Amino acid sequence: MVPASIIIYMSQALHLFRIQKLDSQKDQITSRLAAIEKTLAENSLLSTAQNEKIAADQALEKARRDLHKVEDTVQGQNIKIEQNESALYGGKVRNPKELQDLQLEVASLKKYLATLEDHQLDAMLAVEDMEQKQSMATKRLAQVEDQTAGQHAGLIGERSQLLRELDRIEAERKAVASAISPGNLQIYEALRLQKGGTAVVTIEDESCSVCGAILTPSERQTARSPNQISRCPNCNRILYAG
Repeated sequence: MVPASIIIYMSQALHLFRIQKLDSQKDQITSRLAAIEKTLAENSLLSTAQNEKIAADQALEKARRDLHKVEDTVQGQNIKIEQNESALYGGKVRNPKELQDLQLEVASLKKYLATLEDHQLDAMLAVEDMEQKQSMATKRLAQVEDQTAGQHAGLIGERSQLLRELDRIEAERKAVASAISPGNLQIYEALRLQKGGTAVVTIEDESCSVCGAILTPSERQTARSPNQISRCPNCNRILYAG
């Protein structure tokens, strides 16, 4: 930071030129801080991994429900077969027509059982497949979370450093601004808004360094004055003779 005892001897244009440099640094830091905050708040890679894990959990849960449903149906079918075979071979039914009907019923039940068991096998394979996918999604999420944690740690550290730098710039800007007249500071602030952040320009080869307008000796002399400011006749920016 420039000591106040030195600042008071510098020209108004130089003060404004220094203010502009500090403001530009401040803008860059503010922009970076906003980007960091956005990254910390929104991480598309992490969000995708989380959504994939949720989808895998839901798919596995559905596959297990489907398997349990088929298993219950198979169990019910086996009970029906056992009941019919018990009636068929238990000796209680002696009527040939009823025995024949029971035999046909048992055969039909066993045929459908084979179909149900195929469905059960398919459901078991589906559960195994979903378990593998869910396991992969879980590992992927853990990897992304570890990676994100590392990135966030770096970003949080950078944010802290930038905030400290911002405090330093604010303190230096306040010191420099104290040596600028309120009127000149107001002109600078207005020009900075109008001119895309460049309110003060240097003189190079007797011309405005931004728009290239040729400056008269009087304009260049005024730009060297410690107490007043000179404006470019073309772009209206404040001139700093250097």
